[in-house]
Amino acid sequence: MELRELQEGERAIIIAIQGSLEFQNYLLANGISLGTILTKNYSPSYAKLVNFTVGGKMLSMREQDFSLIDFVKI
Repeated sequence: MELRELQEGERAIIIAIQGSLEFQNYLLANGISLGTILTKNYSPSYAKLVNFTVGGKMLSMREQDFSLIDFVKI
């Protein structure tokens, strides 16, 4: 699923993570792994950042890095 298909306030579940081992370890350190549920927050398109909440913790990530995460809307 594409990031633009997920609207503000919608939830998704992570089904795959691509990228380097360091990137995957960074995500794991922030509580993001396969099966994690995230909620997209407001993200202005000009900022090139994606804001989302995982387990009550609000995080921001570059769109380029977020595109390495595959998810499905729930």
